[in-house]
Amino acid sequence: MHTAQHQPPLSRPSSAQKSMNWTPILILGGAFTIGVSMLIAIVLMIGVVYLSQERIPAGTVVAGINVGGETVDDAMQMLAPLNVDDETVQLTDQERAWTVSLAELGVSIDHEATLALAQASSGEQSLMPILTIDLATAQNTLVGISQEANIAAIPGEPPQIGRSLEIPVTVARLNSNLQGELSDGVVELDMMVIDPPEYDPVLHYDGARTTHIVEAGQELALIAREYGVTIDDLVAMNEISDANLIYVGQELTVPADGAFIPDNVPAAPTPSGRSIVVDTEAQRIYAYENGEMVHSHLTSTGRAQTPTVLGDYRIYVKYTETDMRGADYHLEDVPYTMYFHQGYGIHGTYWHNSFGRPMSHGCVNLPIDEAQWFFNFASVGTLVRVI
Repeated sequence: MHTAQHQPPLSRPSSAQKSMNWTPILILGGAFTIGVSMLIAIVLMIGVVYLSQERIPAGTVVAGINVGGETVDDAMQMLAPLNVDDETVQLTDQERAWTVSLAELGVSIDHEATLALAQASSGEQSLMPILTIDLATAQNTLVGISQEANIAAIPGEPPQIGRSLEIPVTVARLNSNLQGELSDGVVELDMMVIDPPEYDPVLHYDGARTTHIVEAGQELALIAREYGVTIDDLVAMNEISDANLIYVGQELTVPADGAFIPDNVPAAPTPSGRSIVVDTEAQRIYAYENGEMVHSHLTSTGRAQTPTVLGDYRIYVKYTETDMRGADYHLEDVPYTMYFHQGYGIHGTYWHNSFGRPMSHGCVNLPIDEAQWFFNFASVGTLVRVI
């Protein structure tokens, strides 16, 4: 008999041993997938941000600077250094010319408007910067030029036709169409032609006289203004043949300071209190107190096409400085203004020195120091009679 031999049973692999351990692989694969997804998301975000930024149309060039394809912020930084400080423009009255820098004329580049122009470009365009102007600076420069540009109107044989720079009109033109006015580098000044008067002031004045000795830097217009008379008074009283040819040390006969009283002084509007009379024919303004004239000076009222209103009015508002605008003029910081009827007022004038002649758009023009005198004399409610 064979004896059965028992062998130990073979061990069977467990289920855990039968299947391969995939856990590390799955974890690693998941991480990779997440990483790729995040990278794609970041790329997409960058793309979205890039595409969402507003950009200047391709091919847009401003003053030689290629800003096409740039973001708005980058384009602004590129355009910021642009300026016109060294560029010049010629101001002319068709016979003479004065060269000034654009900076002296108050002109500069409007960077924000220029950027907006670039943004609105259709692409592949070459653009010029948008300009802007500071009107007060422009006025000051033109006032300086007017000292040389203005020509006195002088009676005689033959008479000398006068010319005066119309600063308000020239400034208004620059303000309304700056780019066009500067496009060719030449700005034509608006000049008013002034006919010389026909009267002889010597025949109308019997008062005291005094002697004025011409000093360096003085001209006949300034001397006339100092004494409150016209250039024509001085020309006639001194038999001057050319008002531009006075010389230092020359003795001039003039009405005594404060003594010149014209003929036919208007009557006081009221017997008591303060009042003012503006005589558009004599081109004079008078101040009265309690029926007596206390002060008078030459003025410039409205021209024929823009006359000063006639009648009795009262001052209704006063400004030490105010801006004035009209269809063809623009003035800033007009000093010592007193309005007496709608837009008609008495005020200081810095843009001409031709007092004694109609020069205005309807207002009553005075030298600044005289306007200050009347401003301090009158109050709101003071009667103003214009005849």
